[in-house]
Amino acid sequence: MKKNLLRKTAYLDSMKNPISFFYSRRWKNLIAAFSFFILMILFFAACNSKSNVEPVFELMNDSKTGLHFENKLTPTQQFNIFKYLYFYNGAGIGAGDFNNDGKIDLFFASNQGANKLYLNKGNLQFTDVTTEAKIPDDGGWSTGVSVVDINNDGLLDIYICRVGNYETLHSHNELLICQGIDKNGVPYYKDEAKEYGLDFSGFSTQAVFFDYDGDGDLDMYLMNHTIHQNGTFGIREKLLVTKNPFSGDRMYRNNGNNTFTDVTEQSGIHSSVLGYGLGICVSDINLDGWPDIYVGNDFHENDYLYINQKNGTFKDDLNNEIMHTSQFTMGVDVADLNNDGYPEIISMDMLPSDPKILKSALGEDEYDLFYEKLSYGYNYQYTRNNLQFNRRNGMFSEIGLYSGVYATDWSWAPLLMDFDNDGLKDLFVSNGISKRLNDIDYINYVSGDELQAKMRSNKLDNNDMALIDKFPQTKIPNRFFKNNGDMAFEDIGDAVNGNRSSYSNGAIYADLDNDGDLDVVTNNIDQPAFLYRNTTNDKAVKPYFDIKLQGPEKNINALGAKVILYANGGIRTYENYPVRGFLSSMQVPVHIGLDKTKVDSVLLVWPDNSYQKIDYKINSLIKISYQKNLPKFDYSEITSHWKNPTKPMEDITSQTGLLYKHEENAFQEFNREPLLPHMLSTEGPALAVGDINQDGLEDVFIGSSKWKKPAVFLQQANGKFIKKEEPDLDKDSTY
Repeated sequence: MKKNLLRKTAYLDSMKNPISFFYSRRWKNLIAAFSFFILMILFFAACNSKSNVEPVFELMNDSKTGLHFENKLTPTQQFNIFKYLYFYNGAGIGAGDFNNDGKIDLFFASNQGANKLYLNKGNLQFTDVTTEAKIPDDGGWSTGVSVVDINNDGLLDIYICRVGNYETLHSHNELLICQGIDKNGVPYYKDEAKEYGLDFSGFSTQAVFFDYDGDGDLDMYLMNHTIHQNGTFGIREKLLVTKNPFSGDRMYRNNGNNTFTDVTEQSGIHSSVLGYGLGICVSDINLDGWPDIYVGNDFHENDYLYINQKNGTFKDDLNNEIMHTSQFTMGVDVADLNNDGYPEIISMDMLPSDPKILKSALGEDEYDLFYEKLSYGYNYQYTRNNLQFNRRNGMFSEIGLYSGVYATDWSWAPLLMDFDNDGLKDLFVSNGISKRLNDIDYINYVSGDELQAKMRSNKLDNNDMALIDKFPQTKIPNRFFKNNGDMAFEDIGDAVNGNRSSYSNGAIYADLDNDGDLDVVTNNIDQPAFLYRNTTNDKAVKPYFDIKLQGPEKNINALGAKVILYANGGIRTYENYPVRGFLSSMQVPVHIGLDKTKVDSVLLVWPDNSYQKIDYKINSLIKISYQKNLPKFDYSEITSHWKNPTKPMEDITSQTGLLYKHEENAFQEFNREPLLPHMLSTEGPALAVGDINQDGLEDVFIGSSKWKKPAVFLQQANGKFIKKEEPDLDKDSTY
């Protein structure tokens, strides 16, 4: 053993000087040198092949774009990560044509600084017009941005969520109503949130405007978040009825006269201290013509899947339709990914793909804690991105692992968009956290009794503040995934020129240079905003068309409209809802890629479910105005398109008499063998089907846990089952 150690040491020492190493072992190292040469050829060939990948996006420098905005964060002794858990969550972006010149402009929200409005001057160059636009600067902590023409005057307004009534933060949500456009082409605004009844002051994250009750005007769902200090740990059933004036989601009904009424109680949504809402999307998830809602909640609270009951109320049907979700759900998006007409749901979490980061980060809950949460009424949750595949029968299958999008590290905004105009929606993910709060060392420190006592008594000192600078920081690049069909995605990060690591949070997509492909912008912490220019159409335009909608008088931008495209044997749906991803929204034309597409027909379904067939011109923007007295769209047209449509499942257990409840003998096997990949003692109950009594009908045997009795059920001619006592099997059951 000593000789082997000396030999290994000598070898390592010799490698410090490769030249002497080769000459001292000349006869052996001719082969080694040749091998090394071949390896270098392969290495450089790989590098060259990587550099020759056709770029899909190019990261632009802010010196060229003029987007110098950055969300700077500076912790103080009065307000910091110890005071506010979401200190480093970042802020959002709003995209829309604010001055009606045919180019998409950008509004950036800031946590500690001033919100900024940038007008698009063309050629991906932007000008800061914040002062001229009279954007308020009251020092408020802004979070989510929603772009909407709330008064239907043809000028886009901006709703800004804020954090107020907490510690040093005292602002309220703002509704910036556009007052007009000045002679220089700059829109200018006035905050009228109070006049509209939307000046909520609390822990707001994001607002969504949509017509939930089918009366033609736009209502508002306000997603709020809670804080740990509110006492949010415990039995879910009890906490769901615990109210708080500053947290808990709200529903506001439009009164039709530019005022809103809080109808939270009547609407059937959860408005409790439990809601850690970070992501929200509105979509017609079950394709019945009514808007539904998906809300992503952080920490232990379930996500919400609100199915519209068509009577002004919603039902949270998540536990019936979705088997499990992300645990720390952040941003979410909803879109049809496989061109079957039905939308899928994606949610972001914090699972690292880098093994080094993975080993230093807190992972899944311990076994006992996982099941304790279940016993408290919470759903199955796993710490990774979830992609919910819509089975078209009121059920979803979670396929994030299969699709290859389950681990993107600390991720915020998922945006489902068509990168390359091929008719398949791809995936962009914004990434990064300035202070890695799931680092195990940090968790051990912050959980200590001494620091917890200081936090409760507001007695943090300079030494505690200095530790904030020592928190783990890991900038990571934003991620790009191409949809290859069959719900499988490919990481195309190599096709992004100049991509850099960042702390990117809110994000939008829009065709900012009007060249027929979608660009991406992110709001970054302590770094200028990123603009990724889409290069798809640089050499030759891949066919597409855009649709700008002129809706009815109370919903002028036709929020809730759908474009249904029958092509290539499938059905593609596109929904006109601006809020997507994380803290952001984009009121932009509906973009439809047509590369390698044979179109049969294109239908436009308006928010009131009336529809019309539309004609289009390749590589152009078409404008369509709402018409009255159009026929109603029959959504069974989509269902009947599939030859063997799946049907909702029906529980017929009681009718058959096949009644058996398995009782497990509780045994935590991991306490005895902690390195087991899964427990072996809970693999039952066994199940077998066969014709036991040879009457031509299949019977059922169900095994049991130790000390319990198995069961034999004999099938009858009428399809029912009768339990048959088998004493010999009972005697043998212990083994």
